[in-house]
Amino acid sequence: MKKREIPVMNVGISLIILIFMNICLAAFAVLSLENAVSDYSLSKKTAKHTTQYYEAVNNVQELLAKENQELREKAETKTAETKSTEKKIKAETVKNMQSQKDIKKVAKSQIKLTESVSKSQQLVVTLQLDETGGYPQYYIQKWKLCSSDDWQADDSLDVYQSGE
Repeated sequence: MKKREIPVMNVGISLIILIFMNICLAAFAVLSLENAVSDYSLSKKTAKHTTQYYEAVNNVQELLAKENQELREKAETKTAETKSTEKKIKAETVKNMQSQKDIKKVAKSQIKLTESVSKSQQLVVTLQLDETGGYPQYYIQKWKLCSSDDWQADDSLDVYQSGE
């Protein structure tokens, strides 16, 4: 009986295709692992920044509540002192209001709060005093997250300049 020979070419091509597929799969595995690691580090940075931001927001809200409480206490003590004199003035005011137009002037003052969020960012809040209601209160007029560093252009790259 004659031995049948296996063609070398068929075995060689399939082996090369198998090796190429394994190299491609390993490259995709490394790329997906690198992508997952960078996503994880970005998520940690985002969580840290968000936590710092909301801590600053809580501090500003506590300051706002404290300022409003102080205004309320001042208004209550002022109201208690003036109630007795108010009765006397009320009769005179009614007579004056009938003869003149009723004009309300709102005393406006502002408070600017700056709370540090991180090394390079700060929360800037402007409070506006409003005395039109029953008690005077501060309301938030401006709420802005700003950079605390000055912007400087990057001029470290050499740019072609013509020799004209």
